[in-house]
Amino acid sequence: MKRHAVVLGATGLIGQEVVGILLKSNEYERVTVLVRNYLPFQHEKLEQVIINFDQLESCEFYFKVDDVYSCLGTTIKKAKSRENFTTVDYHYTLQAARLAEKQGVKNFLTVTAMGANEKSNIFYNRVKGEVERDLQKLDINGIHIFRPSLLLGERQEFRMGEKMGEGAARLFSFLFIGPLRKYKAIYGKQVALGMYVTALQNKPGIHIYESDSIQEMK
Repeated sequence: MKRHAVVLGATGLIGQEVVGILLKSNEYERVTVLVRNYLPFQHEKLEQVIINFDQLESCEFYFKVDDVYSCLGTTIKKAKSRENFTTVDYHYTLQAARLAEKQGVKNFLTVTAMGANEKSNIFYNRVKGEVERDLQKLDINGIHIFRPSLLLGERQEFRMGEKMGEGAARLFSFLFIGPLRKYKAIYGKQVALGMYVTALQNKPGIHIYESDSIQEMK
């Protein structure tokens, strides 16, 4: 039987790549995206659902799927406050996972960040670590957490700081070998591919994938 997936964060760098991969895959017969605004294209396998993420609990029905791909994430600059950042990166992600738990999904796959640590002095890393901690308390067959380093790829919005970082990452990529390999920048498409191939493996348990291991997934 072919699979059904739901994707959150489908307009982001990784999320849009996930959607593209799933729509092309013969393994999936239906892909549901929960979004604030419609994606600018249609596909016979694609179901687009406009939702209010502050009322995500009302969307439990849509989580009756095989795999949930949670690619939610923002920045402090875009969120405009730490509170808003926490709402998106922690509360929305955890709420989605709880709905997935209720519906008995096979896999919950999500993206945090390299350096995620609930005890970190860095706010961004601490929030990512807190969501990882609380996800691992849930009763889901397979919980898969991806920790990419600096992400490369075309975003819908322009971010000057990240563009400068991408340029430096490409210029000095030859330095990231051996123990430093996990710090090498990674394309969003590669992270999306890693999530896809991992879902198809149906591995039970809790798994955390560092950036260097994601680079090897095919």
